[in-house]
Amino acid sequence: MISSSWSKVPQKRKGCKLFVFDLIAPWLLVAAMLYMLRRLERWLHQHIFKVGWLVTKQLQTTTILFYAFFLPGIVLHEFTYWLVAGLLNVRADRALEWPKKQEVAELKLNFVRLTPKTGAIRLAIITISPFIVGVLLIWLIANTIINIQEAAASLQSGFLTDVSQMVSRLTATPDFWLWIYLIFTIGNTLSPSNPEHLRGWQRLLPVAGVILLVLIFLGAADEVLVNALASLNATVNSLSGTLGVIIVVDLFMVAILGTVEAIIERITGHSATYKDGKLITMRRSELMAQRAAEMKKGRAPQKAARAAPAGPPSVYRFALPIPGAPGKEAISRADDRIIAPQEKPLPSPLAPTPGRDAPAVISGAAAPKPDETPPDKDDPH
Repeated sequence: MISSSWSKVPQKRKGCKLFVFDLIAPWLLVAAMLYMLRRLERWLHQHIFKVGWLVTKQLQTTTILFYAFFLPGIVLHEFTYWLVAGLLNVRADRALEWPKKQEVAELKLNFVRLTPKTGAIRLAIITISPFIVGVLLIWLIANTIINIQEAAASLQSGFLTDVSQMVSRLTATPDFWLWIYLIFTIGNTLSPSNPEHLRGWQRLLPVAGVILLVLIFLGAADEVLVNALASLNATVNSLSGTLGVIIVVDLFMVAILGTVEAIIERITGHSATYKDGKLITMRRSELMAQRAAEMKKGRAPQKAARAAPAGPPSVYRFALPIPGAPGKEAISRADDRIIAPQEKPLPSPLAPTPGRDAPAVISGAAAPKPDETPPDKDDPH
């Protein structure tokens, strides 16, 4: 009995580890995808703005074209923001303005403004609502219109013929490129306009803890938690699949945008780069020279590290200065050392000052010593 009971312990531990891994792995995958999507979104915004400037050479026109390119995603984002604010009885004012000239490649999604008296929880729900609606809409487009899952099912063998069949099947969808454009614009406007507004979700954690304690007290915690975790894992898996679709579309647009940007730079000879998020225009030759200088500067520490002697440090490897012959020592001129001028000592109050306290010196006669008294003229001796 004892041996059989102990043999079941490793199986229970193994099952517990697999359960924890199955529970945490989808969330880690979603977190990695969100980070990658954020990096791709920033790169795409910057280079779309850069291509607009290369074509127009005017920041105002570039800004207008930049917002016009992402217009479907902007409309969905702001309309969802306004609609959810109305459902939660929060005052939302429309602030529709023509986009002002900007040097930063970012979408300022502030066309709907809330009242300052909005509560933290309501503000968090309103802020996250465009992300949820955008992901749901992309999931519907990908699975009901383009049918990505059915097309991906043909990749079981992995041959190139299957890949070509999948691509031809996807592109055969009516208005395929229009749906890809919608996925791209909606997927790159999902980020909240102000991430600090999401802090209100922290206040819901104590409420969830109280509900969990009540379920444990009633004895229904196990069944409710198992069902909740199962549905939550299914939702997270669907979310990761939708984010994967957005990432694939973004990578496709990165390849197209990089090619178009390189062609325009070669034809016009103009280029631009970003410093502290702002667009800095320059010639293409200047940009290439700047990149070459940065690469050369980056290789210098590597060469210095290779030239360093191996082994532990030793005092015998220090380059100590060796003095020259007497009278022929070289004068060291160290630029990083500044010798301060020496200040003259102040005169002591007891020292005689020339012209005041010092006795006058008579020419032709020796000055008397301090301890000797001069002879009296009336003294016969």
